[in-house]
Amino acid sequence: MKKIFIVLLFMAITVLNANASDFLTPKLEKAKKEKKFVMLELGSKGCIPCEKMRPVMDRLTKEYGRRLEVIFVDVRENPDIAKQWGVYVIPVQVFLNKDGVEVHRHIGYYPFEDIVKVLKKLGI
Repeated sequence: MKKIFIVLLFMAITVLNANASDFLTPKLEKAKKEKKFVMLELGSKGCIPCEKMRPVMDRLTKEYGRRLEVIFVDVRENPDIAKQWGVYVIPVQVFLNKDGVEVHRHIGYYPFEDIVKVLKKLGI
């Protein structure tokens, strides 16, 4: 009985991890296919600095949407994605180039103007 429980628990964890990865992987693949840079915003609902990032993300999407894909990941709902990206505090912004390689990372609230400086350095 104990072995069956352990096997079932392992299978459940595997399925949950696969589902969370399935959330992000297609978005990253789509951005890569469209030759877009990506900004991953890893945060959570209810986190005050994370909530302050929402208007920044909206503005980035509006002004840079043709060249930059902005993706929000709620790390409380997707803890395996946080672990995958090495995120232990929030918010974290991870910038990926057109090949999906991390090129910049920031921890904490990130003002729009400071992000624009990074985007210019990256040629966006």
